[in-house]
Amino acid sequence: MRNVLLTIGLLLVTCGAAIAQEGVPAPPPAATTPTTPQQGWQYTIFTKLGRGIGNIILSPIEIPVTSFNVSAETDVSVGLTVGIIAGAAAGAERAVAGAVDIVTFLFPPYDRPIITFSLGKSPAAAGAVSTFPKEF
Repeated sequence: MRNVLLTIGLLLVTCGAAIAQEGVPAPPPAATTPTTPQQGWQYTIFTKLGRGIGNIILSPIEIPVTSFNVSAETDVSVGLTVGIIAGAAAGAERAVAGAVDIVTFLFPPYDRPIITFSLGKSPAAAGAVSTFPKEF
């Protein structure tokens, strides 16, 4: 029973971090009239701190997701070798970016994330797919 509750708790934390990473709304468009004040989403220190915590939580998940994506686009053997290496590189990059966001969350800019790619879509994975095409 304890293992089941631990597994459910870990899934909730992981899903919450993924939703927090992908669900940050875009800033609102410019006001239509110059007299109306700009209202809407404001980036704060908590946005940057949450982004950093989410990146650290999601960093180990990069390995299986990238391996699966590379396997789906090329071959299973390429996904199990090069995909794991590309996932480890993307996970390390995400972890370092999360640590930098956590250390510097008090300092602006708050609206520019260090990691611009979504989970499993790193430049390392794109390089692996372009190096080993499906016809390989």
